[in-house]
Amino acid sequence: MSAPTTPAGNGASSKAAQTRAAVQKIRRQRRRHTSAAAAQTAPAPAPAPKGTARATIAALTGRTGRAQIVAGVKSAAVAVVPVDSKGRRWVAYNGSAAAVGQAAIYGFTGSWMGAEPLMSAAVRSVPNCGAFVITCGAAYAGWKVGGVLRGLPGLLGLAARPAGALAAASWGQGTAPLISDAMAATEPWSTLLLPLIAAGLLAGICWWALDSRSASWRAPVRWAARIPLATLALGVGLYAPGAAL
Repeated sequence: MSAPTTPAGNGASSKAAQTRAAVQKIRRQRRRHTSAAAAQTAPAPAPAPKGTARATIAALTGRTGRAQIVAGVKSAAVAVVPVDSKGRRWVAYNGSAAAVGQAAIYGFTGSWMGAEPLMSAAVRSVPNCGAFVITCGAAYAGWKVGGVLRGLPGLLGLAARPAGALAAASWGQGTAPLISDAMAATEPWSTLLLPLIAAGLLAGICWWALDSRSASWRAPVRWAARIPLATLALGVGLYAPGAAL
């Protein structure tokens, strides 16, 4: 027969249980405090990127906003090219644009050197293009010089500027043979340098028409605007030296 439980024994066991509960509460508070401090000091983990297929489906079905798409493109570019490597980013940016342009040339012509006839035509048209530029410059200069004579009485003053512009333009349009003779006299340097001159003029047009205006455009559109200029720069390397033309 078991001994009866005394009130003193019950009091001791209740005190021990209370002590254990207080110790466990203190330990739980310490663990929470330690976890909160670690969460504040540790950097937030980067979100795991979605798969390309899932991201594409989300974008097509309208579940991805424009800001998320732009952020995804930027994060993909950072993953491919480190942020701290400006040189590699520049090469990747312009190299990808040149590769796309060259692939488009191949798709239209069936040859990686498909733009060579265009470059050859540009070189052959240098005398005529040069004469056109000289004609425009001479017409402008004749118009300015004619302004000095506009104080003449009657129709002479009114016709001074148009007559000066027409006379200067008539002289300028006949300079194409002079440019051809100069090219023939400076062989082989003209043959070597003319492709670079023609490419430089085309590059200036591409920069003026697209690159100089694309600073405020969105990143994908700005990259697409770089394709003509990057493709032209790649073409200079592919079609050089000029004697091969």
